[in-house]
Amino acid sequence: MLANVINEVMKVATRESVYALIEKANQALSYAEEQLKVTNRNGFEIDASYSEAQLQLSEVEQEIQKLMASANHQQREQLHRLHLRVNQYLNDMVLDHIQMNDFES
Repeated sequence: MLANVINEVMKVATRESVYALIEKANQALSYAEEQLKVTNRNGFEIDASYSEAQLQLSEVEQEIQKLMASANHQQREQLHRLHLRVNQYLNDMVLDHIQMNDFES
């Protein structure tokens, strides 16, 4: 009986954790998208806001990896799709750094 209650609490906690992480990731992705647009518009001028957006995405990526261990199959699928989106933005930001360095050379 106690084991069933603990399992239900864990499921709810995981479900809430996944939902909260998805919300946090969506906010970080929106901020990163905004910073990518500003940086591209300003000729690859990277500032503190851009670096902050990159840091937020990195933190979300770490949280995704941690939560995957306790997620069920459906949640892992959601987290995997989220991981792909976060990585896409991180890669875009890294490519901007590379392009900026090439431009300065």
